[in-house]
Amino acid sequence: MLNKENNWASRYADTLIQADTLIAEESVFKVKEFLQTDKIDGAITFWEEDVPLLAKLCETFDFKGNSYEAALNARNKLRMRQVLQDKKLSKYSPKFAEIKTAKDLDRIPSKIGFPCVFKPSWGVLNQFVVRVDDLDEAKSAFEYLSSNMTPEFDPIYSYGTGVLCEGFLEGAEVDMDILLQDGQMRFYAFGDNFPQKGPFFVAAGNAMPSRHEDADLKNVLDMAGEVIAALGLRQGALHLESKIDADGAKLIEVNARMGRDYMCDWIKSIWGVDLIEEGLKAALGFPVVIEASPAPKIHLVGQYLAPESSGVISRLSASNPDQDPEKVQDLTLLKEIGDPVLVPPEGFDVIGWVVGRGDTYAQAEENANEGVKSLQISIAQFDPSSLIGKTRRRKRLSFASIDRKRIIQSARLERIRQLDLKSLRSLHVGILCNRYDENEDAEESKVQQDLTSVGLNIQKALQSKGYRTTFFDMNETPLPFDKMSKANVDIMFNVCERINNSSLLEPHGASILDCLGIPYTGSNPLTLALCIDKIKVKKILEYHSIPTPRFDFAFNVKDTISEDLSYPLIVKPANTDNSIGITNDSVVTSPKALKRQIEKILTDYNRPVLVEEYIEGDEVDVSIIGDEENMRVLPLSRSIFDDLPEGVWHIYPFEAKWEAKSIYEKIRTERPAKYSQKLTQLISEICLDVYNTFDCHDYTRIELRVDKFGNPFVFEVNPNPSINDGDAVPACAEIIGMNYPDFIEEILKNAVMRYRTRPPYYHLQSSLIAL
Repeated sequence: MLNKENNWASRYADTLIQADTLIAEESVFKVKEFLQTDKIDGAITFWEEDVPLLAKLCETFDFKGNSYEAALNARNKLRMRQVLQDKKLSKYSPKFAEIKTAKDLDRIPSKIGFPCVFKPSWGVLNQFVVRVDDLDEAKSAFEYLSSNMTPEFDPIYSYGTGVLCEGFLEGAEVDMDILLQDGQMRFYAFGDNFPQKGPFFVAAGNAMPSRHEDADLKNVLDMAGEVIAALGLRQGALHLESKIDADGAKLIEVNARMGRDYMCDWIKSIWGVDLIEEGLKAALGFPVVIEASPAPKIHLVGQYLAPESSGVISRLSASNPDQDPEKVQDLTLLKEIGDPVLVPPEGFDVIGWVVGRGDTYAQAEENANEGVKSLQISIAQFDPSSLIGKTRRRKRLSFASIDRKRIIQSARLERIRQLDLKSLRSLHVGILCNRYDENEDAEESKVQQDLTSVGLNIQKALQSKGYRTTFFDMNETPLPFDKMSKANVDIMFNVCERINNSSLLEPHGASILDCLGIPYTGSNPLTLALCIDKIKVKKILEYHSIPTPRFDFAFNVKDTISEDLSYPLIVKPANTDNSIGITNDSVVTSPKALKRQIEKILTDYNRPVLVEEYIEGDEVDVSIIGDEENMRVLPLSRSIFDDLPEGVWHIYPFEAKWEAKSIYEKIRTERPAKYSQKLTQLISEICLDVYNTFDCHDYTRIELRVDKFGNPFVFEVNPNPSINDGDAVPACAEIIGMNYPDFIEEILKNAVMRYRTRPPYYHLQSSLIAL
């Protein structure tokens, strides 16, 4: 199988040849490379976009197939009309013209007239096919096609974005499914295409065998023979669409591949012919001798399931999931609860289809109707009037691409809301993190490698639980906005610590996710931004009467520090993380040392300075997980500094966290902290207060000092602490029986529960008060 990626289709082939099938040169090269060691006897495709590539491969490697020219004649709708015109077969075509610019629209009334149809020359199915009834609608439709018909919407448009305008064909639609070998029809079958809905030709359904008069079908057959010969098609399955009017048969288009969806199954059930098997014979050059049933074995009627408006599926179930196979031939659902369904103008989706069967058309139609009635489908509709004004047709066309993106975004949230927690592991989880290579700066490299490993370990933990995951690196250039938007993740595990290598931009990772409409774990951008700024954190703690060491701050060397503060003092950068800028010299005992340390931070780190009273005593890490009624304080982690040598202050400088061997190895960690129940309760209640005050979500680590009298003082709030395997927060969770994968899954579960019962963007309506 030749394909761009190893996906669901791979199971149908023994070998995958990986190449972008929209780049013919790459595909030919990869096949040529494969043929050096293996053999290929022929080629076939079932995809409209690969019709030209198939012909290119057949010509290059002398496989049985259509010529490249013939494939282009069938693939490009404008070219098809031009070929028929050149071959004196205009009687089968409406009037047509290519629309290159908006100026060409003025020719439509005189050259083609109204109603007419706009369609992409390289389009597939009913994508961007629009009926227009006057010049204003033509201008609106052309703008709609020009804005939306892009390779981003469908890679098929990398072939081109030309627009064909042709006269609207009246009459009933009859389709033909044909198998050609050496230019001869070895088999054909007629089917009826139900009247399509609205100006966008939304598919309604089909019936087979056709109920039209033999004379009408004979006209279609004769037309098909002439058209196929004129286009130069000689091999393989074809799907031809036509209209029957008072003047005879008219061609809509010819597809040089097998009919889509249920057509192969239908032809096998009705006529006993396997189009796939016979198509493979033709591709391999074997004689195709088909003995079709002389009369139809059954009648089949199919109905497509498509809502009237775009939206998100909020309910999808069947009152009778075990349909009687004698009545319902096929019930296929392509969507699930929480999935977006985009119908014109936003998209061209269907939810699925129901096929009824019977001995007569009437029986098959009745059984199809009953099958549809057995389904309960509800759509949370997207109402563009709430955002962009009136829903007049022209407005809807103009804003189609905007609406499409908003619906897809809302679908992520709807999927989370509808999710049964028992199915949590069905989620596709993204991990937003930073990946670093080795850095020559040893100090910086240690921090960077830790930032890299946390995301990879989270991914590994989730995969061990059965989650599908995708890693997004915020160190990429350009930033992976487009990748995140297209990856179709249900929720993002946000552990982004840097953007443009700056920790100050950490909050913008969450902001980006909000803008993309991707739910995520952890706190909102405001909380993340506030907690980076240690000065603001201190002010908020002080305002809420939460015990914290007395403090002051400086933004330049001329700023004075309050003389009310009692020495010793600790001096640190006001907005760095990972103890960057903190050394044993950070604790000062005199104004001279204070001034020196302030100047060092302002000069060496170019950061504002926070000055706090130094609290002698233990340091306590308090880890909290959950939200609202579901909050839990994990067992406390206590750092005891008694064994440090004289002259070494009882703090965690950068060296203590990042040097493999140092005097700080003598710091003893006690988990759980052996405090009295009363002090443990006091610390826990203070930290729950902090958690709620700063509007933290899902998990946070709060750092305190406890003095010799047992008084706790909060000095830092970290709503995005490192949760690497072995770090303080997961280590505290392990005490209560959560291994690392369990802990990571618990955070994910907490985030899902937050989003399930809240309106969109509720988490941005912070409880933090203005100071």
